[in-house]
Amino acid sequence: MKKILIIDDEKRLCRVLQLILEAGDYKVATAYDGREGMAVWDTFRPDLVFTDLKMPKADGMEVLRFRNSRFPGTPIIILTAFGTIPAAVEAIKLGAFDYITKPVDNDIIIDKTRVALEKGAIETDRNSAGGPLLIGSSPAMEKVRQEMELVAKTGTSVLIVGESGTGKELAARTIHKLSLGGPTPFVRVNCAAIPRDLLESELFGHKKGAFTGATNDRPGAFVQANGGALFLDEIGDLPVELQPKLLHVVEDKTITPVGADIRTRVEVKIISATNRDLAQMVRTGRFRSDLLYRLNIYTLTMPPLRTRPGDIPELIEHFLGVFSRQFGWEKVVMASDAVALLAKYPWPGNVRELKNMLERLVLSCRERQITLQMVADLLVASDSDTDTDTGPAGPAENKSFFDQEKDIITKALEACGWNQSKAAKFLGISRNTLRYRQKKYNITQ
Repeated sequence: MKKILIIDDEKRLCRVLQLILEAGDYKVATAYDGREGMAVWDTFRPDLVFTDLKMPKADGMEVLRFRNSRFPGTPIIILTAFGTIPAAVEAIKLGAFDYITKPVDNDIIIDKTRVALEKGAIETDRNSAGGPLLIGSSPAMEKVRQEMELVAKTGTSVLIVGESGTGKELAARTIHKLSLGGPTPFVRVNCAAIPRDLLESELFGHKKGAFTGATNDRPGAFVQANGGALFLDEIGDLPVELQPKLLHVVEDKTITPVGADIRTRVEVKIISATNRDLAQMVRTGRFRSDLLYRLNIYTLTMPPLRTRPGDIPELIEHFLGVFSRQFGWEKVVMASDAVALLAKYPWPGNVRELKNMLERLVLSCRERQITLQMVADLLVASDSDTDTDTGPAGPAENKSFFDQEKDIITKALEACGWNQSKAAKFLGISRNTLRYRQKKYNITQ
């Protein structure tokens, strides 16, 4: 039975959602503020989370940051009032699956729950499958795999460097999967996403009463990762004042929770990642040289996508399969000349940019085949938006999936003179699905 957590300070709404979801044969837990919600999340381990944005003690954005650092594979849906939709859109850019405006619609709740859980299952299957998670058979990727196998069998600290979107987190997870000793914990902490005043507690834990709001003892990431791997993402954003404490843990293999005076021994393989020049940060005093020496005993460099164009057809095949399953469609394919065009594109956003573009292409593909013209049009539109768009949404490749979906549906309706039947046929979806999406995005003539 799938488990769902609802976090909202409106107790009546929590109860309504609980009844709706329990009627759909889901197991439901509730919490009435963000801090309580994160505590429940730790023990309940839900498959899906609904959270309000505005709540006491910790708001929905803090809950989202908690998800990003601890449970990145769990989909989260934002509950929002009409006046806070811009904040909900921002939450989606930070990784939320979708948002729902209040008052909630029962059918929409059930539909979004089903879709979110399906996407979560796809991500779980993909991340838990055997074999390497990184795709590509180029010499550059073969070298990366050889290096990962080398460092996986030791307790050596690894620093993964590379541009944004090159797959540093996937490399960290692959190193962990290749490690000896069977299933062990893998804990991710995003040093850039967690507020500075909470990061020490997140890493090292705290004792009850250590600070205002510390109502219970809480184990930190090091304790949770004991016997396994701790992935410190965006290590270049670690505050200078916390760097000596991290250095002590790396050297002494003991941690002291906030508010405690007793040390706890931990055995953790530390994998760090950054797209920053840490050597330059050392020279300017923003990163400790002794900590850098400890973290980069072995440095793994992730190659940018533009240097391995031969891997692009393989990546395209993989993501077309992922998104076809996600949307519940027959497998979408791409014409060979379209693949060749994408292989020539420089991909400044690397694999992440390719993935986002393919998601958009699959969504807009009516004939289940992506043509050269479709790819060319999208590349031209992306270049144009990058050069001229100064609006709040930013460049096209930075738009969320939902912004892109709204744009596609709006353009289809305009092209068909707002005739829903024609627009639905044009998009390759049912009229009811089109009407639902119009309501979802508040698309009116």
